[in-house]
Amino acid sequence: MTSTEFILPSDLSLHGGSAKALGEAARKFAEKHREVFDVVLYGSTVIGKPLPNDVDIMILTRGRLHPAEGRSIVLEFKAELKGILPGKRLDIRTIAIEDLFDPNNLASLGVVIEGFSLTRGKPLAELMNGEAYTLFRFTLRGMERKDRVRFQYALRGRDGKGGILKELDALQLGAWVVLVPIGNTYRFKEFLDLWGVGYEAFTLLKGADLFYRL
Repeated sequence: MTSTEFILPSDLSLHGGSAKALGEAARKFAEKHREVFDVVLYGSTVIGKPLPNDVDIMILTRGRLHPAEGRSIVLEFKAELKGILPGKRLDIRTIAIEDLFDPNNLASLGVVIEGFSLTRGKPLAELMNGEAYTLFRFTLRGMERKDRVRFQYALRGRDGKGGILKELDALQLGAWVVLVPIGNTYRFKEFLDLWGVGYEAFTLLKGADLFYRL
């Protein structure tokens, strides 16, 4: 397995050395266990929540494991991470690749869209030639006119080219629709909460852009 630069999507309250150690631990674990296809970080850590309550990790296996075997590798990997993530609550689970496509598995969508491959050092979306985003649809209903103007400045800057959109590399698709890279989801959520703006949020996986001449 080739080595790759490890860049964590958020700092997990760790120094860079510990982040690198997390990636190395995942790669060594996958090399040691033939049944392990990948080790994936997902959940609140990946969407940029500061100081997340726990660290969610999914071990992807090449086939369905006996429950006892699954528990065994979870406990082994958790023990290896105790020194790397001291004091962190680890939620580590296993899932067979084939079960990612089971509609009854509620974790599948989050793993695929939010997932960050610890063995490869890249988001799963990128490894599938795609990009992961959160789409926010919000409303300024009930907000006074002066506050709407201030909100617009905060959102887009006074010149319409800055603000939180530029800071988070987000894209405004419509009057009150914004597309945010998955790793900046929580920061944009905090921005809307600060302004008391009501919203809906949907995660999505964007593939390659296709252009058709009509």
